[in-house]
Amino acid sequence: YSRIDRTRTSMNGYKAIAGFERRSGRHWLWDTEITAISPGLETNDIGRTLSGDGLRHIFTLRYRETQPGTLLRAYTLGFNVNNEWTYDKDHIVRLFRPSVALTFKNFWALSAVVSRNLRVLDPALTRGGPLMQRPASWTATASLTNAAASQTRWSASATAISNEDGGHVRRASALFSFRPSPRWQLSLEPALDRTSDVQQYITTVSGGRLESYGQRYVFSTVDRTTLSSEIRAGFTLRPDLNIDVYAEPFAPSGRYSRFGELIRGGARERIDYGSSGTSIERDSSGEWIVRAGGTEFRVRNPDFAVKSLRSNVVLRWEWRPGSTLYLVWQQNHERRDAAAARTGVGDLFRAFAVPGQTVLAVKSSFWLPIR
Repeated sequence: YSRIDRTRTSMNGYKAIAGFERRSGRHWLWDTEITAISPGLETNDIGRTLSGDGLRHIFTLRYRETQPGTLLRAYTLGFNVNNEWTYDKDHIVRLFRPSVALTFKNFWALSAVVSRNLRVLDPALTRGGPLMQRPASWTATASLTNAAASQTRWSASATAISNEDGGHVRRASALFSFRPSPRWQLSLEPALDRTSDVQQYITTVSGGRLESYGQRYVFSTVDRTTLSSEIRAGFTLRPDLNIDVYAEPFAPSGRYSRFGELIRGGARERIDYGSSGTSIERDSSGEWIVRAGGTEFRVRNPDFAVKSLRSNVVLRWEWRPGSTLYLVWQQNHERRDAAAARTGVGDLFRAFAVPGQTVLAVKSSFWLPIR
């Protein structure tokens, strides 16, 4: 339905959006939107394209109460429906999402969202190959924050995702921000992500079956663990002199298992290597050797464990009105290992000892009093 013309020197495409929305009213609010992105729209040459070839319809209904009651200062109940098709009428998004947001009398805020994603065909899973089915899934997210005007701020959020093929995500994050004195500001934002993805694309190998268009689209299950923390500190020595510190230790790891190939276009089932007349074994270098259909090919070892640190220390001095001197000490450290032990809390602290690049930069701006 959308053919490639290799002789073309330009591309024609469009994006159109039409929407209707009720913005005022004490209780009931709603909005609906239709978006059309043609297959010929290609904006990567001038920016970043996140989606294309889509006909999308979104409808949101909200009921709100803004009059304070016995327990709550305000609340909102919402329901969202999101559907998207390609121009070939393939259903690629089917989402239903109820939500609730509560504001308590002390200005604490609690929100919760539950999403139901139905089975769809995903055009991106095979990285340019045939459509592949994505399993139905549930997503639940909840967050709690204290009053925005508090001198000490905190928040916590948690997300749980599970799908019908056994994949899951468990994610938690928090934020602590406080001012021990008018000159100091400190914040810490730790995060933990545990993911088991049963549809992790690995590579494409030629010599596949007719049902997969002569290619082998190799997938696996990956268990990923990611720990990170954003650390910020600010200290004002004088009104014209302050120091800002930012550091983010980052430690992800991933272990891959259950390698197999897509059985046919439009499906999500795989032929697991080691069954159905195929075999898989690991050599001394860690690579996987696969034998299937009378052919042999290798798959590199994708396991990983990374320890990374990004940090900036900035001294800012306005040495005269309108003229500012910046002294920046920047660290960029990273180490990647092939043997992937699951990331632990200690890896965040070990990230500070990883060797890497250190940069010292000086920048100054000058105010010229020219009239």
